[in-house]
Amino acid sequence: MLLRFLSVFLACLAACAHHSTCAEETKTSEAEAKKDDGAAGPRLGKYIILSYGATGRPPLVLGSLVLEEGGKYKAFLPGDKPAGEGTYAYDAAAKQVVWKDGPYKGDFGGGFEIDREGKTHKIRLKRTTIATNSTDGEK
Repeated sequence: MLLRFLSVFLACLAACAHHSTCAEETKTSEAEAKKDDGAAGPRLGKYIILSYGATGRPPLVLGSLVLEEGGKYKAFLPGDKPAGEGTYAYDAAAKQVVWKDGPYKGDFGGGFEIDREGKTHKIRLKRTTIATNSTDGEK
């Protein structure tokens, strides 16, 4: 009886150790997959444009932009009023969105940043004006 118990116990320990190792490998793989270095560029979707001014004051909402498939974007004023459309490209080496035409060409930069382990993508349009896309609202 004791021998049977020990063999089952050892089998469980071996399975548990293997499972623990697999779980750690899975966590590491998931973390590496989530780690976003910016090479792929900004994700598609809606970015809220905020302008940060005086310290201690809330940012001003200047509108939004939507990055779409095929390198297209749409610009919106506050209240989702259309402000124009254009095309963009992403320069991975420079981590820069390049506005090829449309309302942002020539007026805005496009420095790309990733924060919070990939949850937040930012496009710096001007020094204090940032377009932000966050996955916090997704389920």
